[in-house]
Amino acid sequence: MNFNNISNYRDLIFIFAPFIIVTYFILLSIINVDMKGIIYLIGLIGSTMLTILLGNGIVGKENNVKEALCDIVTINHIAGISNIPISIIIYCFTLAYFLFTIVSINITYLFSSLVPLISLGVLIVMDILWITTKNCFQTKHILVAIIISLLLGCLWGYIINNVNNKSLQYFNADDNVCTVPKRSYFKVSNIRNKK
Repeated sequence: MNFNNISNYRDLIFIFAPFIIVTYFILLSIINVDMKGIIYLIGLIGSTMLTILLGNGIVGKENNVKEALCDIVTINHIAGISNIPISIIIYCFTLAYFLFTIVSINITYLFSSLVPLISLGVLIVMDILWITTKNCFQTKHILVAIIISLLLGCLWGYIINNVNNKSLQYFNADDNVCTVPKRSYFKVSNIRNKK
């Protein structure tokens, strides 16, 4: 792979972006010493496995000629375990899980979380464009991945919301909010002269 071309850097970003996003949430959970990232990872792994099983059954095997970049990341040198794009599964599950949690807890969090949500949406669109230009997957494979992972992300958000342990959710009503301190007045009295 020649890294002198800007297109190669873009390809590298699209290949590793799902790993970076998942790693970010796990490291954030480790740093904050909470279970949010672990709960997200459990849901993501379950959703990915279920989406691959359902997706492989729905769309079947593809017969298109794809570029070598499509199979650059393998598991034990086995390529093609999924007939649907795993990166789209990760992005759509993450978006649905966070959106469900935000809307079910407090809609006002939606406005404070617009930048990450819009960034995730843009990443989904850009990844779809990249996947289709590289002929990695056909449109039906992408649509199946989007629909199943969005549904499973909402389902996982619903399950975690019904556990009634708000500390397991990324966005909850107990989040600390920084505000401008209000002006305070203090009364000073001399204790020595009161004897």
